[in-house]
Amino acid sequence: MKTAVLMLAIAALGANAATREELKREREAIEAEHARRAEACKTQFVVTPCLDKVRVEKQKALSRVTAEENALDAAERQARAEARQKRLADKAAAASAAPPAQPASAAASTPPRKAPKARPMPKESPDRSAREQKKREAFEARQREIEAHREAVERRNAERARNKPAPRPLPPPASGA
Repeated sequence: MKTAVLMLAIAALGANAATREELKREREAIEAEHARRAEACKTQFVVTPCLDKVRVEKQKALSRVTAEENALDAAERQARAEARQKRLADKAAAASAAPPAQPASAAASTPPRKAPKARPMPKESPDRSAREQKKREAFEARQREIEAHREAVERRNAERARNKPAPRPLPPPASGA
């Protein structure tokens, strides 16, 4: 049964490989034609509209090739999925049809497995809480330093503003012209 599925998959891949080669040749031909036409456009006075036209035509030609490649990819994925489902179904059927035979003496001599004990969550270690406390204190000290610096800057700016001479008045406007 496995060999039949394998033979079908190989035949499909062989046909797909030939089709892919043909699509690859078509794509290369389209690319070569595009390059030739793009070079021809560069000899014209108005290059951009010509290149745009060539690009649009290339995209239209490649859209068919790309669609066929996508269809081949989808068919291959589907075939692989079906083959995998078939293998799994065969494996499940084989496992349910022939349960493993254990001698009665082996089953009796093997003790039942115990469930592993759940480990209790480790309690917070004193080292960790001490580290966290030190970090908290360092953070708060840094915040106090920042606030003291901010206040010093504000005082200095206020002092400079008080000692700064008043600005000179603007000159009177010139009489009307």
